[in-house]
Amino acid sequence: MAVRVLQQTCDYLQSGSLNDSRLFHADSSDQVQVWSPQVGQGYIQTIPLREGLSLVILDYTLHNTLVRCTPGLNQSLEFSFHLAGTASGRSFSAPHLGNRKLNVCQSQTRWFKVEVLFSPPNFVPYSQALVEHFLPQDQTILYKWVDWIHRCRYGYAAPSPQAAFAQILNGAIALPSRFRPEQLVENLEFLPFSQPWGAITPEMQQVVQQILSCPYSGRTRRTYLERKALELFALKLNVLDQRRSLSYPLVADDLDGIYQAAKILTQTLSSPPSVAALARQVGLNRLKLNQGFHHVYGTTPFQYLRNWRLELASYLLSTSGLAVEEVAYRVGYMNRSRFATAFRQQFGLNPKTFQLQISKVAQPQHQVS
Repeated sequence: MAVRVLQQTCDYLQSGSLNDSRLFHADSSDQVQVWSPQVGQGYIQTIPLREGLSLVILDYTLHNTLVRCTPGLNQSLEFSFHLAGTASGRSFSAPHLGNRKLNVCQSQTRWFKVEVLFSPPNFVPYSQALVEHFLPQDQTILYKWVDWIHRCRYGYAAPSPQAAFAQILNGAIALPSRFRPEQLVENLEFLPFSQPWGAITPEMQQVVQQILSCPYSGRTRRTYLERKALELFALKLNVLDQRRSLSYPLVADDLDGIYQAAKILTQTLSSPPSVAALARQVGLNRLKLNQGFHHVYGTTPFQYLRNWRLELASYLLSTSGLAVEEVAYRVGYMNRSRFATAFRQQFGLNPKTFQLQISKVAQPQHQVS
């Protein structure tokens, strides 16, 4: 399997032309980059709308599986809407907090998505607004993670997790790039693997298509696209609010059961209960359990467990220094071959290859002692 490892943007992106026929529309203020022919084909078009807000249209296919390390990403809040690729039909939201980021992109797959990016001075207020619309259970998980980061950094609990979260957003508390293995294993429930994915709703799909088919130019174009970008953000908040609404078939007690079920799965990686047994443990029937997981996590209980295992495995492989066999065992795979197959299906690389490639590009900035 051919793998390319790249660190600098100039290793794989070149300046493109605003006259590129593949673009849906362009303006003189846009920035267009194209993939180096040795790496892939396609483009990344960044559309600045106003200070702290931009749109990005990405459409590309890679020749080889690509491992990218981008140290010190600028702080930004990303909302991405995937139209083609392994995540087609799904949306993603997450803050980038200025720490090193590792990406693995599979080869021979078309990646086509639209991103809304909030950066300073909009990064902090929009990130806080997003968290305010979380379910109370999600906020609890987030603030436990914040408290854990604070304890890892300073050795004591955060006096106020909310204040510590604001410090993380402002960059006053930097995220460690590496943890001791025992820190990770002892604090699994605090890791931010709460599935920041969701389905693209029909309303979101309509706005994304309006962005791609924008008929305007100049200042009118920027005003129109800014309105559509903020509309996507509002639609995301509406989805989060719907989770809090009692009009949904799952009432508050049912939602508590869903979160309890997810916690049980993450704490029983080696011997998880069946769906029927899990439903009984949390006082729900199988139908409500499956409905609830689709509502909260966008997937089934089994797929949630699989995603958790593999995301945790990639995190351990890239940050802990544990051997592949130990990582497989820690995330609940007793058979290394089955673990390697599942990992390869998820990330396009064997776990050992992934670990070796990551070690080439990942230079630790902070080691928690």
